[in-house]
Amino acid sequence: MSASYLAAIATRRTRYALTDKSTIPDDKIEYILKECLLHTPYGWDSNCGRLVLMVGEKHRQLWSLIRESVTKGLEGGDHLATVQKRIDGFHAAYGSVLFWDDQAILDGLIESMPPKYTPVVPILAAKSAGMLQSTVWTALAMEGMGASLQHNAYDPAVAEQICATFGFPKTWRSTAIMPFGIPYAPPTDKKFASADERFILVKD
Repeated sequence: MSASYLAAIATRRTRYALTDKSTIPDDKIEYILKECLLHTPYGWDSNCGRLVLMVGEKHRQLWSLIRESVTKGLEGGDHLATVQKRIDGFHAAYGSVLFWDDQAILDGLIESMPPKYTPVVPILAAKSAGMLQSTVWTALAMEGMGASLQHNAYDPAVAEQICATFGFPKTWRSTAIMPFGIPYAPPTDKKFASADERFILVKD
């Protein structure tokens, strides 16, 4: 029974060449995202993860904002051109999933715990964020859509601007942004490190 799941995670690849089309309606995307939120585990049941789905003009507004912020101060040349080209590709996609953690929940958790455990709170939150991102990514791939994981809003100034522009709580901390759409080109070749070299079996 695990074969279908393993096939699904093998399908999930980084895809940059995306159209502004979707294989499924927005309400189906919303359903998928809510199911992923519901079933992703969180340390101490904090449920601090938050998802935002942006499509249409709001999606394009998001990437216009990011383009202006991340290219500011960059010198002209190959690096600036590369950044602009990549962001233009995200702008042209169908939509974006924004991943957040509500820092207010994590801060409250830290305050309620003995000091011995407080360093673990952000570590477990990061693990849950990664699980949520992987689950969403795989689910979209199973629907025939391509996506990639971007971290432009790790810059607090960019995250604050996004929150202010779209009315999100100031306590939200960005963990990733996932532009998605129907891919129009195959993924790039990927080199796999041997699993045999990274796996150890210990038994009697």
